[in-house]
Amino acid sequence: RWQKIFTIPLWSKMAIFWNKTFLTIIVLLIVLFLDAIREVKKYSAAHVSEKALNVNTNAFDHIQMKLFRSQRNLYLSGFSLFLWLVLRRTVTLLTQLAKGMVTQAALESQVNNTTEAAKKYITENEMLQQ
Repeated sequence: RWQKIFTIPLWSKMAIFWNKTFLTIIVLLIVLFLDAIREVKKYSAAHVSEKALNVNTNAFDHIQMKLFRSQRNLYLSGFSLFLWLVLRRTVTLLTQLAKGMVTQAALESQVNNTTEAAKKYITENEMLQQ
């Protein structure tokens, strides 16, 4: 089934577009991941300093809320980046497999034709020798 999908001429034209799209999304996810790391560091440092100053509980809760959100964003962007890279690798492997299957099918037919021709020539040679 994949062989039929990947041998469509339209697929090769779309592959260039999808490569650029994959790379753009990877760059975007890396930027989001780095921003999430920055936010976690910022609110973790604020958490320590605010706790030492014994400020009111509303401010402390507000900082805790922002720390939680930044950690959540860190996990989401990290897992999204990881899964996107896995998806890219899977698509690359499927494409290579489909191309390999096409090559294998062509080589098998070529080997079969060569074998049949060799058998034919061997039988003709035997007939000529008799």
